[in-house]
Amino acid sequence: MCGIVGYIGDGPAAPAILDGLRALEYRGYDSAGLAILTPDGLSVRRRAGRIDDLVSLVDERLMSGAIGIGHTRWATHGAVTDANAHPHADASGRLVIVHNGMTDNVAELRAELLADGHVFDSETDTEVIAHLIGVERDAGLPLTDAVGRTLRRLAGAHSVLALAADEPDLLVGGRVGAAGGLVVGHGASEAFLASDLPAVVRHTRNLQVVEAGEIVTLRSDGAEFQDLNNRPRDRRLISVPWGPMAAAKAGHRHFMHKEIHEQPDTLADTIRPRVTLEPAELRLQDFQLPVDARDIERAVIVASGSSNFAGMVGARYLRELAQLPATTEVASEFAYGPGPLSPGTLVIAISQSGATADVLLAVERARADGAPVVALVNTVGSELTRTADAAFHLHAGPEISVCATKTFVSQLGALYLLSCHLGVLRDTLSPDQLARRLAHIAHAPLAVARVLEIENQIEELARRYHDAANFLYMGRGLAHPIALEGALKLKEISYIHAEGFAAGELKHGPIALVAPDIPVVAVALNDELRPKILNAVEQTRSRNGRVILIASEGDDLHAGIAEEVITVPRTPPLIAPIVSVVPLQLFAYHIAVWLGLDVDQPRNLAKSVTVE
Repeated sequence: MCGIVGYIGDGPAAPAILDGLRALEYRGYDSAGLAILTPDGLSVRRRAGRIDDLVSLVDERLMSGAIGIGHTRWATHGAVTDANAHPHADASGRLVIVHNGMTDNVAELRAELLADGHVFDSETDTEVIAHLIGVERDAGLPLTDAVGRTLRRLAGAHSVLALAADEPDLLVGGRVGAAGGLVVGHGASEAFLASDLPAVVRHTRNLQVVEAGEIVTLRSDGAEFQDLNNRPRDRRLISVPWGPMAAAKAGHRHFMHKEIHEQPDTLADTIRPRVTLEPAELRLQDFQLPVDARDIERAVIVASGSSNFAGMVGARYLRELAQLPATTEVASEFAYGPGPLSPGTLVIAISQSGATADVLLAVERARADGAPVVALVNTVGSELTRTADAAFHLHAGPEISVCATKTFVSQLGALYLLSCHLGVLRDTLSPDQLARRLAHIAHAPLAVARVLEIENQIEELARRYHDAANFLYMGRGLAHPIALEGALKLKEISYIHAEGFAAGELKHGPIALVAPDIPVVAVALNDELRPKILNAVEQTRSRNGRVILIASEGDDLHAGIAEEVITVPRTPPLIAPIVSVVPLQLFAYHIAVWLGLDVDQPRNLAKSVTVE
């Protein structure tokens, strides 16, 4: 989950690296550090805490170096201390590395090195890797080959960036397994290497991607790629479609607030290039289904976190629009117990970053069993897009806040379009039905914009309820995953315990928790289950529960139906989840603001979960 940044060029490395680390703060971290090769040798600065704490250690000496590496760490091996922060050096002190991943065989490797007289200054597996690279270099290998040979010894998934004082004109990066990405950026007389695009695109949009099982040797004038057995690899240059201004707050107090308000535009960006209404057509020029749709027997959606809840909605879309049996599986569980798979099982893997380790492992398992895989992903050039058989891009732009908001809504839009596409190919949607369904989704961005107009009402609601210690969230049908997502948003950024459940389960246990001091958020969509959820609201209130009702406009919302009622525009039932999640996002956001919390970087969380 860490951030990796490297710089080599003709300018000072330290500012470029710190700038890159700040661009990766959204990934989550607990400490930071950098190493610069100065005229006097390697100089390392590390500090537990925020990047601002690290900046206080950067002196004039570091500013004289034109090559360096930096890191934001999220603790896996060892506590959050200065000693455990990256970079870490080998035994000689002439080599430093930063590292993303977890070494499954670290105990065995550490024991081997200890037996040979090595002494360690930290509790990390990263320092063990640095010592192993140092051993290979002591045996006469150049840095590139030493990194490659060491990576072959590591169990697990890893991304590594190394710098050696006696090879001052290069950086070496390498990847094995699903440890998150590494991208190379090429500027004028300078080059960058980072674990995610925002650290690079502020300098250049000309990129190359380091694949799993590859080593890159980076110089200021170019990069050479090879596999772990020293065989050359060709990597094409790509250009990303968005620049650094897309990551700016644009006057909003937090990135999360900005990204909530971007949703009418980002949802439109997902939908409108692919939809025409006159004539009614789906135009998926950038997507090709990897299998004949008539040969698909069932679909399995695999995802984690918010993407999993989007997948629950998507499974309903597939069942209704494409008449395709569809289920949703948590990626981490699916990876180790997927059940029977075949070429007739379409696996749809969802990941905002395209680097989610659990999802990548699930995809590996699916492909090993012969199942075709479609990736639903936001990050162009990510690992998932290259691992899957086909990719359906969200085009939502960079999402900086750790909590998913605009990408969740865009995932719903993309799943709707994909389901319509399969419906057409499987002859389950007639031309008239397709025209009606496309008109529904085409108007969704406007409905989302209308919800944003009632933000003041939601902020006032948050003010009144921000001191509650627990919340319950419930919904029926398509409102169930929206309730789950609302509860997740609240717990992620406010640290308030929130439990989501299917409202039909109310009397099967959750009703025991109903009490005046535990608010119940109920989501009622415009569908056939609306009377059922309103009945659950009545049951809750009859037991002195306080209900916050999120509901589509309707005549049945009589006075006194709930303590608090937030109404959203009435839309067709399949569009209602897209609209009804927005007030839940705003409610969680404003509660966290009232509590004075770090909305964009909540504790213990990271944007890209790149380790199991």
